[in-house]
Amino acid sequence: MVREYSEFEPTLEALRVMEQEFTLLLSNIPAMLFKGYLDGSIDFFDRKVEALTGFSREEFESRRLKWTELILEEDRHPTKMIFLQALKGDKAYVREYRIRGHAGNVIWIHERSHIVCDAGGRAEYVSGLFFDLSEQKRLEEKLEQAEKEFRIVMDNIPAVLFKGGIDGSIDTFDDKIETLTGYPKEEFDSRRLTWIDLIFPEDLDQIKQAFIHALKTNKSYIREYRIRPKKGDVVWVHERSHIVCDPEGKVAYVSGLFFDITERKELEATVAERNSQLSEANNKLTSWAQELEQRNDEISQLGRLGELLQSCNTSAEASLGIGQSVQNLFPGNSGAVYLFNSSHNLLEAATLWGQAPPSETVFAPDECWALRRGRPHGAADIAAGFKCRHVQPDQSAYVCMPLVAQGEAIGVFHVLLGATDPLQSDRKENLALRVSEHLGLALAKLKLQEALQHLSVRDPLTGLFNRRYMEESMERELIRAGRQGKEVGVIMVDIDHFKRFNDTFGHDGGDALLRKLGRFFQKHVRGSDIACRYGGEEFTLILPEASLEVTQQRAEQIRETVKDLRVQQGQKVLDPITLSLGVAVFPGHGTTHRALLQAADVALYRAKETGRDRVCLAGGD
Repeated sequence: MVREYSEFEPTLEALRVMEQEFTLLLSNIPAMLFKGYLDGSIDFFDRKVEALTGFSREEFESRRLKWTELILEEDRHPTKMIFLQALKGDKAYVREYRIRGHAGNVIWIHERSHIVCDAGGRAEYVSGLFFDLSEQKRLEEKLEQAEKEFRIVMDNIPAVLFKGGIDGSIDTFDDKIETLTGYPKEEFDSRRLTWIDLIFPEDLDQIKQAFIHALKTNKSYIREYRIRPKKGDVVWVHERSHIVCDPEGKVAYVSGLFFDITERKELEATVAERNSQLSEANNKLTSWAQELEQRNDEISQLGRLGELLQSCNTSAEASLGIGQSVQNLFPGNSGAVYLFNSSHNLLEAATLWGQAPPSETVFAPDECWALRRGRPHGAADIAAGFKCRHVQPDQSAYVCMPLVAQGEAIGVFHVLLGATDPLQSDRKENLALRVSEHLGLALAKLKLQEALQHLSVRDPLTGLFNRRYMEESMERELIRAGRQGKEVGVIMVDIDHFKRFNDTFGHDGGDALLRKLGRFFQKHVRGSDIACRYGGEEFTLILPEASLEVTQQRAEQIRETVKDLRVQQGQKVLDPITLSLGVAVFPGHGTTHRALLQAADVALYRAKETGRDRVCLAGGD
């Protein structure tokens, strides 16, 4: 007996050593080895599962807790389908899904498994590894957010970011290259067109010298030159670039920015031309020296005004800077910039300036001779008896200049003049004309930008925000609320029996209802709330800093109030409507905008299923 044991002792010792090495290996690999069964129960070979999930190993192995019970509801079906597909194939599979830990936290799992079957092909158990992907997923979300923020920056900087090769080819990172050159981005990315192809031949030598100098020094350079766009004569480009070299010192690529400085160059040319004229006049008539100096100063200020207007993003920003700039151009005088309102039936003062600005801040277009005649209105016209009705009776010295862009009047530049001699009056009228030219083009451009911005974020039928703007705003509000420890309410709204309404009153009636409902939501939300058309007859309301109780109350108020809404189509008053509403609140019902919208949508669906004309809460029975 002792002899028999002695014979097996080396084998037993080898098994113990293997077991120790296996245990050591398991404790050091960044994964959990498991053996799972078809009922969802699971066995683990070490205790790393406790640190991951918060549940003890014994809870799993005693079958009191099954692994499938931890998988999030929305991930269970996809994981099941992957398992079934593997069962039909080579029995091996990889899948990713989320589980909820003991503390309620969400954990991302990467599973690599193999199904073991008996001789008859029936699955006996599953053997595999669980990896914790939570940190990787968090980093992926952070990277995605960083990419979105980078794209926002790229879309808003007034320049084209590029990466260029020494052969003149370039890759651009946005579509602003088409605005600059008239050629689509794909022309450059496909190498069918190089940047050098566009540069004026006369400018090639000086830009080559700038490149060589940078290569010998600090690898950075700035250069200005002309390119020939697809349409038009010339575009001036200001380039700020850096040369990147490989370890051997050879040029790998160039990275930099293209700025369109055509307007600046044209303005510089204009200023240069005017300075030349002033210099010539000064040589001929020394007595005009003071006036010429003043004229030069005005040109410089016009240049600064032009640069200021070019750097503004909105009409409101421009209005803040116009007053001081114009005051410097017309010291001792007062005035205003009037712009047409949205209905184009009145002019309203956008900027008032000077010690005694006009008292009339709103007037009709036919009260101004400059608008009625479509030309400047000054001293000669006033002396002939044509005085504007928007000017006070005791004010006889003034100038009205129509602000025109692309042949359309957008407002009036109005200057109240003090007592001046005829020569000064003519000079100021000429100055007012030049200022009005700058203001007209710049303000028209800004209004167009604002109109395009409005169209990009608004639903054209209802006037509410569109879905893309809502999702971006909601993501921003959730981040802010998460940082401040506050809640955000979401209400999903659906018009009950909208198809029947359309069938009864036609699509025109349906559109009239949606427009009316859009105005209704705008009237019944706070200034900080975000109301949008989610799609079709569905709407979404985002309520920052609103608790579940407040959000539910608001939903109930909307549900009751909308019953009094009446839509008129021609002479006919359409039938009243009711709404079904689903309510969810961050963070209780979701920590991402997609999860929160899904929770509210599920609640909305339940409201419709249980009879419509009601409010249901996310997570409720």
